[in-house]
Amino acid sequence: MPRLSSTAASILTLLNNVNDLITESSDREGARDVMRALRVYAKNKGFTIPEDKVENFLQVLLDSKPYTLTSLIKDIAEDVVLIDRKS
Repeated sequence: MPRLSSTAASILTLLNNVNDLITESSDREGARDVMRALRVYAKNKGFTIPEDKVENFLQVLLDSKPYTLTSLIKDIAEDVVLIDRKS
């Protein structure tokens, strides 16, 4: 099994933090801040993330149920792994 780059691992950790903020703490504003920081981190590291999915997540963050948001986060995480394996 191929190993993930340190950048991809960090992005996955940030996504996990976003999910924990939503499901454990009910802190959606904090989750928004972490997701924005994730975008900046990925850009600074030159790592391509699925911007359309991240934008969609941010748009529905306040109105969606935690399960829906977790599904969106998992989808983004899967893309991050695929992108990392291709590069």
